Amino acid sequence: MARLIIVDDNQELATLIASSARSRGHVSRTAFTGKGALAALATGSFDCAVVDLLLPDMRGSEVLTQLASHGVPAIAISGVYKGERFAQEATLVHGARAYFEKPFDLTSLLAAVENITGPAAAAIPPSGAEADPLDELRELDPIQQPEPAAPVAEPVPAFAPESLGPTEPEASEPAPKADASDDLANLLPLSEWERIWKRPREAAPPPRRSVPEWANAGSIAAGTVVRLLNAYYQARHDGELRLKQGMVVKIVSFEAGRPIYAASNLAHERFARFCGRKGLLPESELAAVSALAKEEGLRTGDAMVRLDLITPERRRSLLEEQVKEIIWSTFAWTEGEYAFAARRPNRPEMIRLSVFPGELIFEGVQRSETLVSLRQRMGPSRRLVPTADPPYGLHEFKLTGPQAQLIAHADGTKTVEDLLTLTDLSERDALAALVAFELLGLVEERRDDNKRRRISFGF
Repeated sequence: MARLIIVDDNQELATLIASSARSRGHVSRTAFTGKGALAALATGSFDCAVVDLLLPDMRGSEVLTQLASHGVPAIAISGVYKGERFAQEATLVHGARAYFEKPFDLTSLLAAVENITGPAAAAIPPSGAEADPLDELRELDPIQQPEPAAPVAEPVPAFAPESLGPTEPEASEPAPKADASDDLANLLPLSEWERIWKRPREAAPPPRRSVPEWANAGSIAAGTVVRLLNAYYQARHDGELRLKQGMVVKIVSFEAGRPIYAASNLAHERFARFCGRKGLLPESELAAVSALAKEEGLRTGDAMVRLDLITPERRRSLLEEQVKEIIWSTFAWTEGEYAFAARRPNRPEMIRLSVFPGELIFEGVQRSETLVSLRQRMGPSRRLVPTADPPYGLHEFKLTGPQAQLIAHADGTKTVEDLLTLTDLSERDALAALVAFELLGLVEERRDDNKRRRISFGF
């Protein structure tokens, strides 16, 4: 077990690295400034450090020098200082043991840490031997009904988003009266749920698996969920992100930093309800879909394909839309908590998507923000400049000509009001693009105290 310190002003990325290190059995803490790292160094000892070379208050090279003087080996990371020259300067001049450019593979970074410290004695088992987090969503945080005046049927835990199984109402709504025509609204006893979902008779029942070891990481504030998506992409990380607000729980699964699935315990975000809103599952067909799903233990999408209501290709596109909507619904969250699990779902029949988080965020802002909210977030006097360490490259986006011109003009010399007069986009589209660019970490507000940071590209 090694004692690690992660130094990066990107709080979500630093927290993700630290959490992943803990999942491997290490003890880790974070510092978001150089001074914070040196203060931690004065009060404790560490076996290894991971240091970003671009910090808001001091140069990362100064932190590396201080760490070396205390005998703490360090690994340098950077999204700005790229190339062999900076790698050699970090290692040969400033004493770093290794150098990683952003984006980096988090598993490789932690392997480099363990080359220095040795592996943890009690690392978490590989994900293949663990429970499926999407299965465990219903065991972790099922939505509870409001306190009833009279006894009601025993509530059933929530399901993964494509499940047709019985669910409970949203936390903000009273429990609706059960309707036999809507399988999703029925509250069945657990014994009935087990009958519907049990494996075939010839298959032995699987052993009960433990609840995943979630690493509670932090609190949700404005923009937190978007920054977490950015952090996963920068680290090209495989794992699970749990978002919890009150009794509402959503889980996003990642592979190589891209969302591949999302689950929610809100009834209206189930696949059947989603298809109903799209006009693809009328009430007249719901009973047949429900009956087939119950009889053969199918998921909603499988039952709809079997009944020729949708094609497999259409099911996949709908599932991607559903996953996007589940994630978009969290963009406005300003309270709650998030947690990490360094694992992936091992459900073999799950359809794995591959959603580019940059486009997901850009499209989500375009669809969900109102003109009033956009005006509040992007005041006319603000000046935007390109960030030194963006999570994405502009080449990864399919921008229109006016959108590309808009971000090109955001050079710090013009106010938002100026930008609106220069673009051919409507006010709403222009403001939405600017808000999205800021959330994506492509631009930031120009301040006097970041002048040095913008122009200083040397150690």
